[in-house]
Amino acid sequence: MKFSALCKLAVAGIAISSLVACEKPQQVKPVTEVLVNTVKQYPYKNNTNYVGRLTAASDVKIQARVVAKITEVNFKDGSYVEMGTLLFKLNDNELQAALKKMEAQRDRAKTSLSVAVKNFKRGKELEPDGYISSSEIDDLEGKVDEAKASLDSAEAELETAEVTLSYTKILAPISGKIERSTYSVGDLVSPESGSLTTIVATNTMEVPFQLSENVYWQVVRKYQKLESTKKDNKYNAPIVKISLNNEEIYPYEGVISYVSNRVDPETGTMEIRATLPNPDGMLKPGQYVKVILEAPQDVDVTMIEQGAVQSDQQGDFVMIVSKDNVVNRQNVKLGKRVDTMVIVNEGLSGEETLVVIGVQRIRSGQTVKTKQIKAVSAESH
Repeated sequence: MKFSALCKLAVAGIAISSLVACEKPQQVKPVTEVLVNTVKQYPYKNNTNYVGRLTAASDVKIQARVVAKITEVNFKDGSYVEMGTLLFKLNDNELQAALKKMEAQRDRAKTSLSVAVKNFKRGKELEPDGYISSSEIDDLEGKVDEAKASLDSAEAELETAEVTLSYTKILAPISGKIERSTYSVGDLVSPESGSLTTIVATNTMEVPFQLSENVYWQVVRKYQKLESTKKDNKYNAPIVKISLNNEEIYPYEGVISYVSNRVDPETGTMEIRATLPNPDGMLKPGQYVKVILEAPQDVDVTMIEQGAVQSDQQGDFVMIVSKDNVVNRQNVKLGKRVDTMVIVNEGLSGEETLVVIGVQRIRSGQTVKTKQIKAVSAESH
């Protein structure tokens, strides 16, 4: 009996040993490794984009101011003309004759005044001896006044004739590119003939665009307040840049020259006009351009890599690593994208350890192994 029991115990022990020997050792799950970076602030100039259409700062229509035939056209269509250049010469024969007539009337009025003055002086000399009455003196004095008035009238008419004669020489009122002439030598023109040609000042261009009321209060109005206090606002004025159709940034910066005094109630925008130099004539009236309104100074903003951001029904969020290597979700509110970075308006204060690569392989509350990546340069922001 004892031998049988021993045998049973031995068999049971062998079976247990066999079962233990068949069990596989438990494998430890490796800790997930993620690439992290430190949240930092970078200098950034805020800017907003708008669509504008270029217009000439000065666009002058040339018109005739007298009725006369054109005798000379002294410019080439499409050429650049300087202010004061003689553009058209009109026939002035009739006006020259009218001028001579006015000169003759002026001379007669001068003679009449001279005679009236002499008669009055003689009368004043004879009055003490009683050779002339007081009423006659008054009459002589009245003739002097009448002669003076006639001379003033003649001189005014002569001046009018001189001005009218000057209208036969039509000069360029501004410098700029001149369009083709709509009339030729021999054509009779008058003030009712409309535009003879137009001159566009090409050295300065304007670009009107619509600005939201919110941006106006943030940028433009702030500058206007500084300007009204006569402080040095050289570095506080918003910078205006434009981008051409090929996305090339125009090399010359502009300034805001006009702000509308009212807001469109339907769109919530107001008209702003910027003036830009155009020394090379690159800009043409009618061109559509992208207007870039840029803040005058850098401000420090929090930026993170766009790849670190995830989104779900609750909004945008990132994964932050604590000091004990545990990751946790952090909700964020994002701003504009800047190259490969994105501005964080709310949610991060800086210096947090941010998971940049590997965010899809982790969950909140998980312990991770971190590896620092090279910081992203923000020099171009």
